[in-house]
Amino acid sequence: MKSVGMLRTSKKPLILARSVAYVCNHYQINFFYFSPEDVDIDNKKINAQVFKNGQWIRQLVDFPTVVDNEPMKTGNKEIYAALKETSILTTNPIGGKNKVFKLLKKSQLFDDVLIPYVLVEEPDDVITYLEKYNKILLKPVFSNQGRNITAIERNGESYKVINDHTVEEINHEELIKLIVQKFLSPDYICQPFIESKTKDGSPFDIRLHVRKNDKGKWEKVKIYPRIGMGKNITSNISQGGSIAPIIPFLKSNFGDDWKEVKNRLEILCESFPKRFESLYSYDLDALGIDLGIDLKGNIGLFEVNTYPGQQFFYAEDAEVRVAYYRYLLGLKNKE
Repeated sequence: MKSVGMLRTSKKPLILARSVAYVCNHYQINFFYFSPEDVDIDNKKINAQVFKNGQWIRQLVDFPTVVDNEPMKTGNKEIYAALKETSILTTNPIGGKNKVFKLLKKSQLFDDVLIPYVLVEEPDDVITYLEKYNKILLKPVFSNQGRNITAIERNGESYKVINDHTVEEINHEELIKLIVQKFLSPDYICQPFIESKTKDGSPFDIRLHVRKNDKGKWEKVKIYPRIGMGKNITSNISQGGSIAPIIPFLKSNFGDDWKEVKNRLEILCESFPKRFESLYSYDLDALGIDLGIDLKGNIGLFEVNTYPGQQFFYAEDAEVRVAYYRYLLGLKNKE
């Protein structure tokens, strides 16, 4: 019997799992939740949690047809490999920022939004960008939910080192020492700083949240701004940011140009995922595309994430997520 299993590290099903369970029930899809500890590789069985009559109950089940998985952690390689033998795993890796930006640059398909970057391999990589752009951003190659991001701005003979809560002024010798100590290991990338700030000076980005639907095609789930209240650099929600409805936000910050900005975001929602997926030899199921917009309305790509969060719109995400299950299960004609 065809089924869908949601694989997460957490042993307790959370709001997303419950939301998905309700939608699956509507479409009569057999759905269950499980964590790595629940998997019996030898017998190809799972001690799953099934949602019945408003509560989760344990039930022994076979490996599912489709696994809605979180990105694999190193310790779970064997379990993921066993599941892949019989199941379709929805979430595939896209690589760290350096790999992603290399692919984007090489393809020449993203010149409309691509921000120049360099992998920091020696202090001169940062110094060269500071001489060219005056203010630069340093961020870890592997996504860290907005943590460990630093901006550096040239200020005459000195430099301002800026993080979310502090601004420190240092000289050239101190800058070299800082780069060696902090930005060479683990890997960082360096980019020109895009002044993506609200009229009151708070940093923001725009998240395009997209997923595959019941036709196996990309669909917009939500476009929303993330605002770093009381922050100098980041707008990541996990770091204390907030979100807002997109139209009032654009009206407030871009005045008469808000419709044009929104239209460009809608176009990117439609065109970017298809272009991006073409860079990989396997399917992707969902993307979180983070964009900055300067005061002139220029759009730049900050980051592309697989496995994007949905904590403010569980229902909308669950509906499109289950639609993709239906496609993978063959419950609707593939077009």
